[in-house]
Amino acid sequence: MERLSGWDVIRDFMDQLAIYGKSGAIYRGQARKEWTVIPSGYRDASKGVTNTARLDDWKWRAARFASPLPQDDVEWLVMAQHYGLATPLLDWTTSPLIALFFACEGYEHIGHDGCVWISDLDQFDIAYNTLLISPFGERKKPFAINGVGRNVRSTAQDSILTLHAASDPMNFRHDQIFLVPSGLKIDVMNELSKLGISADRLLYDINHLVSAIKAGYKY
Repeated sequence: MERLSGWDVIRDFMDQLAIYGKSGAIYRGQARKEWTVIPSGYRDASKGVTNTARLDDWKWRAARFASPLPQDDVEWLVMAQHYGLATPLLDWTTSPLIALFFACEGYEHIGHDGCVWISDLDQFDIAYNTLLISPFGERKKPFAINGVGRNVRSTAQDSILTLHAASDPMNFRHDQIFLVPSGLKIDVMNELSKLGISADRLLYDINHLVSAIKAGYKY
């Protein structure tokens, strides 16, 4: 049997998009197919910004690093999510190819199949203004928040963030539409880079750039 290539995987993914993709769709790539689609704050609440007291502590301690200063509680949560703290937010993107990248990204998960999930903005209340949102309150639907323009990484990733309640964090329809075989993850990422979908663009971080340069140099 002929071995699949990274391009074959991308082609097969595009075929799935012809079936499942539609206007208003949002996508999420996960490096392991068995993971549930749940915010990090509800997977590991003991280490995250998961209540008002911890949010206040985050605001106090992170203020010196915030430029410009976030204007409301949701913006402070977005900042915490950006820097890797667990929050009630889930990261999505409007770009299916960016989701495919994140299904492959992460060397600690390279031996596991990745996957891409799809949902739809009609599953959420669109938060056009986040000023009056209580981030830990109960709600009938999760909120969808446009991440573009909130920081450079969210903008690069065509980000949509969804904000979920603790009582029912999976209260929305979402479907797994594609699996990425573990053995082809690196091939897929190499081919995606030819389409402009690369870690340098999406992770947008000087530390990541320096690490990539060091790894690429021959001593």
